[in-house]
Amino acid sequence: MVDVNGILLVFLLIGDVVLLFLFLFFYFRLRKILGIPWEKVEESIKRAEELVKKLEKLEKERLKSGREKTNIKEEVFKLFKKGFSQREIAKHLGLSEAEVEVILSAKKVKQG
Repeated sequence: MVDVNGILLVFLLIGDVVLLFLFLFFYFRLRKILGIPWEKVEESIKRAEELVKKLEKLEKERLKSGREKTNIKEEVFKLFKKGFSQREIAKHLGLSEAEVEVILSAKKVKQG
């Protein structure tokens, strides 16, 4: 006959081993999480918030100057049609030469 107590004991032993491995697995996972330097994380978040505030301030100042993107594009096209070089346009409008190039290439203006 089959020994029911022996089979039950084997299943309980296997269950205990599985539970032990699960416990160890989660213990090491939590240890990694708890080992994170939370002070550095909070400091990074504060720095990021400060940078966001600076960017918002710069955006407001840019909008106050009356030079929105569409106006800048129009100014770039006008200056280009007048014969200004990309370097001169960039200097005049306070943009980088790459920005001027992108604006002109978006309109597929051939440079002469």
